[in-house]
Amino acid sequence: MRIPVNLTNELLGAKIIVTGASGFIGLNLVRVLSELGAEITVIDRMQPAERLPHVKFEWADLRHLNQTYEADYLIHLAAITNAGFAERYPVDTFEVNVLGTVNLLNHVKIKKRILFPSTALVYKASETPIGEEAETDLSSVYALSKNVGEQVVKFHCQRMGVPHTIVRFFNIFGPGQLPMYIVPQVLSQIKENHHIEIRNGTVMRDLLFVEDCIDAVLKLSVTPSAENSEFNIGSGHIVSISDVAKAAVEASGLDNVEITDLEEFIAFSPTAIMANIDKVQATIDWFPKTTLRQGLKRMWDSMENGKPAK
Repeated sequence: MRIPVNLTNELLGAKIIVTGASGFIGLNLVRVLSELGAEITVIDRMQPAERLPHVKFEWADLRHLNQTYEADYLIHLAAITNAGFAERYPVDTFEVNVLGTVNLLNHVKIKKRILFPSTALVYKASETPIGEEAETDLSSVYALSKNVGEQVVKFHCQRMGVPHTIVRFFNIFGPGQLPMYIVPQVLSQIKENHHIEIRNGTVMRDLLFVEDCIDAVLKLSVTPSAENSEFNIGSGHIVSISDVAKAAVEASGLDNVEITDLEEFIAFSPTAIMANIDKVQATIDWFPKTTLRQGLKRMWDSMENGKPAK
């Protein structure tokens, strides 16, 4: 990933706390921060899969911290992010996503910025671009837990006089993502079975490659005009799951891959959701650089080169 000079200037030597660094987005974020020369403290229950320069690992459960951490920036990615899991285990979800956030904020002293990733699932379903002020739909456990997390961060930062930035992720994808998510799930099925089974091909999503996501997150973290505001992080385009499956087959280069659409109703999942990214583009020098097909090809090549199918 090409590192913009302004990020290097801002983050070289900066002290940054990252939670959730063993996860898909977190690991990609820490890789880039390490390249930038930031001094990173990872707080997590699982050590990141890679040993990287400038990274100090602190094993801890955010619900039970017993020391105070100081840094310039906090990027709080640790969360239960699977909506289906959240519905099955609502108490666990609120303990991690809400109480974990409250406890973390009570055990950090941050000088410059707290960045909190939320989710596009706080919005009502829409086939037209959704702006940051759009109507919310908090009928799912996951969406409600992240919305409460947003309010907790705003309340804490206002009381402590620390700027915050909230980013609402749409569907982020890329190499290393767990197969419970749609893109790696489809690619894994192609590789293992030469057959794709999708639950509902008419569902529509806004898919953004992980490198573009990280680029936006870091630029927003250091941009003064992004303080105390919310931003959608997506591609600004919508695609059906059926078309994702077809594009994945093209990326694989394989013939005779059958696609079966089960046409299931998927509870607590919007039928369509797409980001309006005007605000983030007006605030920072950013636009998605990786197309869906390019991202799928990179994921497929990663799997073919011996990386885990996940």
